[in-house]
Amino acid sequence: MTAAPAPMPDGDDVAWTDEARQRLMRAPEFVRPGIIKLMAKRCREQGRTVVDSTFLTEIRNESMLLVAKCLRGFGFEELSLDAFEVARTKMRKLPRKVEVIGEIQRFLAARTEKNTMVLAKFQRYLDTIPERGLPWSEEALSRIQRVPESLRPLVRETIEAAAREARERIVSAAAVDRCLARAAAAPAAVEGAPRADDPLSGVTMSWTAEAEERVRRIPLAPIRAMVIRRTESWASADGLEVVDSEAYEAARRNGAALDR
Repeated sequence: MTAAPAPMPDGDDVAWTDEARQRLMRAPEFVRPGIIKLMAKRCREQGRTVVDSTFLTEIRNESMLLVAKCLRGFGFEELSLDAFEVARTKMRKLPRKVEVIGEIQRFLAARTEKNTMVLAKFQRYLDTIPERGLPWSEEALSRIQRVPESLRPLVRETIEAAAREARERIVSAAAVDRCLARAAAAPAAVEGAPRADDPLSGVTMSWTAEAEERVRRIPLAPIRAMVIRRTESWASADGLEVVDSEAYEAARRNGAALDR
């Protein structure tokens, strides 16, 4: 019989499953208090009461992505143990961070096999950090696949804008979930969502009744506004004066290329 999740010391009464607890105990002792506090904070933010193994992996991946983003900020394109030494030098005015980096260096040096795996994972994150925009966690990228492909570029843009507005440093799975939740029934079909009766934002051209009806079925107001902007951009570039269903479809097909 599986034991019920139990709270951790200094964990704000957030319960941990046995599997998550065992994984925590395999982490180096000096980082465990930080992990417990971080997981409690993330649980509060997301309305969770239990840390399970899946959620632990999600937050671990986000933390590694943040570290990789910081290293990229230091100018690193490739990662090695030398990178941590350079980071120590650049953070010399932050003694606690220097101490933690030193602990990480010693920890990695003591486990040569897993050391290579950890550095490889960091390198993978380094390679995926975009030159512009926010980096996305693995779980966030997985979540976005639930969105209809034709709408995905617009939803990605909306989610990134919301994350930047919230001053988040990466796009997390939680950020994606929050945005999709606003669609009421994500992933809603583009033309199957409840009709928006409010005035359409950003309209500068004439639209046929059919084309307007379709854009009103887009679930999120910010996405509707982006669809309107991109559709009108495409129609104008094609010499059209009226947006009809054919123009709407053509703009949707080329949506990823219309952000200009």
